Amino acid sequence: MRGRLAGIRRVLEEYAGDRVSVGELHLPTQADVARYLNWDQGLHLAHNFHFFELPWSAAAFRGSIGEFCELLVPGAWPAWCLNNHDYPRLATRYGAHAVRVAAMLLATLRGTPFLYQGEELGLADVPVPADRVVDVDGRDPQRAPIPWEPPSRAGPGAGFSRGDPWLPLTPDAERVNAAAQAANPASVLALYRGLLAERRSRPDLQGGTMQFLDGGDADVLCYRRGDRHAVALNFSADARPLTWRLSPGQVVLSTHLDRDPGSPAPGALRGGEGVLVETDRVRP
Repeated sequence: MRGRLAGIRRVLEEYAGDRVSVGELHLPTQADVARYLNWDQGLHLAHNFHFFELPWSAAAFRGSIGEFCELLVPGAWPAWCLNNHDYPRLATRYGAHAVRVAAMLLATLRGTPFLYQGEELGLADVPVPADRVVDVDGRDPQRAPIPWEPPSRAGPGAGFSRGDPWLPLTPDAERVNAAAQAANPASVLALYRGLLAERRSRPDLQGGTMQFLDGGDADVLCYRRGDRHAVALNFSADARPLTWRLSPGQVVLSTHLDRDPGSPAPGALRGGEGVLVETDRVRP
């Protein structure tokens, strides 16, 4: 296997410009995944499937992220994803309150985020009748197609197809579709667009350092990014206090998209809310 990987890497290095190898590695431990990244003739990036199997808790994600980052040698680079075609969608695994927090988590971690089709709309698994099952391993619900437009306007294929797709669309396709969310400034799609725009424009959110912070509540995950940014994520569906040490902090973006940019950093988070904050100084 090492010889094959080294051969792939040599071919990639023959080409100028951007090129990258990404591994889909389902391995027993995070240390096993890290070995593929710590070898300079190995993979550039690897999907970490341990992320998919965590319980939805701030402590579990802090532990997993911290362990994986510590396993990587200088120069190795993590990749993060929370949805794919083999696992139930995040909205189904954890609940609707997790969707926006997960979006901010992926977009603000140190590393490269990967998104799965429909994740940017907050799609949940789609019920599949027995007579329409395609995958014998039961993975059809998370593989249902994206609804691009309301079925009332685009027909039964909801813009994905002119006919009836091979798998059924979400029952919520009239409301949960790309066109409707693009027109809604408070939608999950609007949140992803805002997060990715902030990531592109703020170097701290790309290559900046990362350090965990104490947020004051067991359900809140906090971390510093670079010198001037911090993130707080409430994993609970209920409101939680936020008592991190900022000096002073201003909101860049809230997952709820209703906090004014430049407003003071909040002292509490609503259920399923996260905030990205800019500050002159962040203390552990």
